[in-house]
Amino acid sequence: MKGTPSKPPLAALAIIVLAFLSGPPLSCSTFSILHHFGSGTDGVSPETPPIVDSHGNVYGTTGSGGTSDDGTVFELTYTDPSGWTETILHSFDFYNDGSGLAAGVVMDSSGNLYGSTVSGGPDDSGTVFELSTNGNDWTLAQLYIGSAGSMVLDGAGNLYTPLGPGNYKLGAIAELSPQGNSWSYTALYSFCPHSPNCSDGLSPNSPLAWDAAGNLYGTTLYAGIYPYPTNCASPFGCGVVFKLTPRKGGAWSYRVLHWFGGFTTDGQLPNGGLVSDGKGNIYGTTSYGGPGFYGGTIFQLSPHTAGEWGQAVGYSETQLYTFPDCTQGCGPFGPLVRDNAGNLYGAAGGGNQSCNGYCGVVYRLSQRRDGSWKYSLLHAFNGSDGNGPNGVTVGNDGNLYGTTISGGQYNKGVVFQITP
Repeated sequence: MKGTPSKPPLAALAIIVLAFLSGPPLSCSTFSILHHFGSGTDGVSPETPPIVDSHGNVYGTTGSGGTSDDGTVFELTYTDPSGWTETILHSFDFYNDGSGLAAGVVMDSSGNLYGSTVSGGPDDSGTVFELSTNGNDWTLAQLYIGSAGSMVLDGAGNLYTPLGPGNYKLGAIAELSPQGNSWSYTALYSFCPHSPNCSDGLSPNSPLAWDAAGNLYGTTLYAGIYPYPTNCASPFGCGVVFKLTPRKGGAWSYRVLHWFGGFTTDGQLPNGGLVSDGKGNIYGTTSYGGPGFYGGTIFQLSPHTAGEWGQAVGYSETQLYTFPDCTQGCGPFGPLVRDNAGNLYGAAGGGNQSCNGYCGVVYRLSQRRDGSWKYSLLHAFNGSDGNGPNGVTVGNDGNLYGTTISGGQYNKGVVFQITP
């Protein structure tokens, strides 16, 4: 049924609004709004952070809005002295193109964009699309009919995506590969049927991440340890971190690296993308759990031997930060990203109280010389400058770029920039 997609359900759960106090001073950073969504036939309510190309142009999606209120793909370009200008690259139509862009876009080496819609299209199950350009105009082509999530690309132009509830009730990890003038679909792994009681995870809904060796990492929102721990916030389990390793002949092997909720103060319900460093460590967030407040965690998973996950006899989880209350953020969501200096950046709920309970924050986690990590609040939103950040992207210029799902001049979201 046609309609305006809402933010993923975990976002509401992730932002555990208990009691908010006035926050401490912010870290020294510069915040600016590049675009207010919602004027005329503009897109509205972006649900994921944008991407930035090598020229500094910003691309993203909106969950709804546009000429048919089914969502848009947009571009922001900067010219001096005019500033930032938005161009709608495509306005979606429910019956033809699909509707509701809950995932962002990725760009290949030729400048083509790839993304997905959650509904609509030929059989109302969503679409995977490509937007290609001749330098002036953009042309949309449907690559696959069916539900999909956020995409990642490999060097050969193949797309990889988690498929959550919908056509794939329990979830799967899929590869879409160009085959001449068409695209082929391959399920790399299907969750739950291969594992009793879904100990391998259930409902992958976050972007996948590559490491330098070509392995894929991801999370599932639910399942894992069974019987499910009594302290789990969900009756369906606390979620897992997994790894997919390519094998000869095109097959992939699946391994769970961590089951959440295995001890009382562990994180639960991972609802954001992972990021890897050059040493085999994986970083991510959970939107719930941790000690005391249960406001979520930022964690690191490290292999036990020489950075080689495939040879490791085990793994270890370290909680780099646990949210003590909501004054500086709580319930992190959206992808975690890493800059060239090794700093981690992300978004969370909490912060300012002026947005019916929360406005959200952007934070940084930086490693000290002694190996510990320092949490810094880069920006706390207040509604007029945005409400509900979806995460951030690090541009080549070192600045952070992000979107909010609402707030701003028309209360339909903004694109923002932070110089940390």
